[in-house]
Amino acid sequence: MSKKNRERRTGEPGAASSEPGGAGVGFNWVPAVLAVVALGFGFMAWTDAKKFKDDIGRRLADLDGRVLQVQKDVANAAKSKPAPQQGPDPNKVYTVRTEGSPAKGNATAPIVIAEFSDYQ
Repeated sequence: MSKKNRERRTGEPGAASSEPGGAGVGFNWVPAVLAVVALGFGFMAWTDAKKFKDDIGRRLADLDGRVLQVQKDVANAAKSKPAPQQGPDPNKVYTVRTEGSPAKGNATAPIVIAEFSDYQ
């Protein structure tokens, strides 16, 4: 900038003055406003995160309580009465008639294994 332009601008209102603390020194509000807005958004995000954390903690505590209740119910059901046995008694010896059935091996063997199968 030329000397002439500098001299002309020193008289304008709002122009920067070379004098310390002079009337021409202005304050730029844009960075200050942006900083305040950023702090506001930061505070809002922090409070939302805190609410979210508290909500998640409450839900997890509720789920833990439910899991413990289900475990107690299952333990009580197992203690109360055993499930009825289905099918043949494994401790009983059953007699199976094998006369006239196809067989392999000695007919007078002391042990007979009878196999039931379905070829469909």
